[in-house]
Amino acid sequence: MTDTSVKVCLIRSPIVVPANNQTSMFTPPLGLAYVAGTLRDAGHGVSFIDAVGEALDQRTEAANDCFLYGLTPEETIARIPADAQVIGVACGFSFEWPTCRDLIAGIREKFPDALMIGGGEHVTAMPEQSITDSELDVCVLGEGEETALAVVDAFGKGQVDASTIEGIAYAGDNGEAIINPRRARKRDLNSIPVPAWDVTPIENYLQRGFGFGVDRGRSMPLMASRGCPYQCTFCSNPSMWTTRWLARDPDLLLDEIEHYQKTYQATNFDFYDLTAIVKKKWIVDFCHKIEERGLTFTWQLPSGTRSEAIDDEVAGLLFKSGCRNLSYSPESGSPGVLARIKKKITTDSVIESITSSFSQGMNVKCNIIFGFPGETLKEVFESYRFIIRMGFAGAYDISVWAFSPYPGSELFEQIHKQRGFAMDDAYYDSLRSYADASRTISYSENFSDGLLKKLRWFGVALFYGSAWLRRPTRPFRMLINIYRGTQESRSEMALANMLRRKRLDQS
Repeated sequence: MTDTSVKVCLIRSPIVVPANNQTSMFTPPLGLAYVAGTLRDAGHGVSFIDAVGEALDQRTEAANDCFLYGLTPEETIARIPADAQVIGVACGFSFEWPTCRDLIAGIREKFPDALMIGGGEHVTAMPEQSITDSELDVCVLGEGEETALAVVDAFGKGQVDASTIEGIAYAGDNGEAIINPRRARKRDLNSIPVPAWDVTPIENYLQRGFGFGVDRGRSMPLMASRGCPYQCTFCSNPSMWTTRWLARDPDLLLDEIEHYQKTYQATNFDFYDLTAIVKKKWIVDFCHKIEERGLTFTWQLPSGTRSEAIDDEVAGLLFKSGCRNLSYSPESGSPGVLARIKKKITTDSVIESITSSFSQGMNVKCNIIFGFPGETLKEVFESYRFIIRMGFAGAYDISVWAFSPYPGSELFEQIHKQRGFAMDDAYYDSLRSYADASRTISYSENFSDGLLKKLRWFGVALFYGSAWLRRPTRPFRMLINIYRGTQESRSEMALANMLRRKRLDQS
């Protein structure tokens, strides 16, 4: 280490899970691992606390009928090295901001002189509040590696002029938030140091098959691209990653995969990309190179991809290369809703893509959202028709979410301006409505909360009723897989999570 090297501790806080949420997943902290790799590559000393990965079977009761999974805040703080000079805390989901904020307050009490940095999607979407309502000194906005390194380098050199660092927000002399111009997106993804998984408890995830996708063995997370060229009004991507889609070199990505196979005996890879399949040429090239190298592994696209580039040819190549699970995110089956949320797809093209993927042997899950502002009962019934078509086309699973105005999205700005609701803990707790059907909140003037809840459940029942009527052996296969302790679909993954929670309740 050099004279200007800094001792940095990066922290992934425990996760907040509503008691009635059946979709919680325990995923390795890919974003922070990338930041750790960049800082270490530049000569800084990095320690890492993954509060989730270090206590996967521990949970404690939290406010509003929720649980904290992982180390408690007190246990997390106790693990911070006494000589840490810079402490970075990631806050991804806005629903978890109150927990992150309170953890940051506890850290500040024990480490009054450390430089406190926050990053992640929530901090990027709400930099002013993140500064004024917490003990953070600096917020890293957007893509984190270069900006975090600039902050730590400046700290190591004794440079305290935060106004010269692009892509940050920081506290002024009077505690006010000052937001600097954003840093330009990094164009060369191939030059970013690989994630520093060796400083994380990655083995804990690998042993349990925990990850973003279905449990298909020892699963490592990957990111093949960054950004998304689309501008869906409910999504925070434009503020976090921007609409410029950039992909990594397929050969370098496969080099990383081979490294994980040898180092961690990984057998499956979960792609965390927002939209991995944008250019047909890239995905075709990637699949061919897997075959050329003679590599054998499974991989998944669990985050919700687009349908435009997946035809019969691509679907066949995906399956042959080891891809087994796809998630589609059409969001609605109503042309009117799709137009208002700027989801530039057609329902027919989605059905064609699902049909192609299913015919090639892949397990397909679909995501639908109800309750967009202005959505009508007629438009919900249009989505119901689409849901039936997806079930008949071969989709295996569905999630019917409730729209929530997430910070950083275009719809959030519109609704916040119209309604002027307070950005308090009650608002952040309301965001659980997205995935927690027991707390469904409607932002459409045409539905009450109770009606939207019923519409969601009926949509789920309609899908599985249609899909199982068309393919009646599926529920039996699902039960057999659960009995054997194996997973092929997201519904089997959800059932496994339910059984795990039941065991925790009984312990």
